[in-house]
Amino acid sequence: MNQAVAFIEAEGFVPIFDAIDAMVKATEVTVQGTMRLGGGLVAVALTGELATVEEATEIGEETARAVSGRPVNSIIFASPSDPVLAIAHNPGLIDG
Repeated sequence: MNQAVAFIEAEGFVPIFDAIDAMVKATEVTVQGTMRLGGGLVAVALTGELATVEEATEIGEETARAVSGRPVNSIIFASPSDPVLAIAHNPGLIDG
């Protein structure tokens, strides 16, 4: 079975932590970890079945946006390449 991968990025840890809490309470998504991207941006990596990842990403974006009042970005990979999977499974590769 192919795993989908998603990343959600927001300014600061608090919006991301709230997003993680909402996503895992509402779906069966797997949170692989968080990473600091620099400039105050923080991202979370998610994996799971495509429909679950899509639902979790929508919930996470809405939650992070509501908490921060700032833009939130996300991307979903339905069939991620090996390098994207590597980053998702080891967010420390990017942690800045």
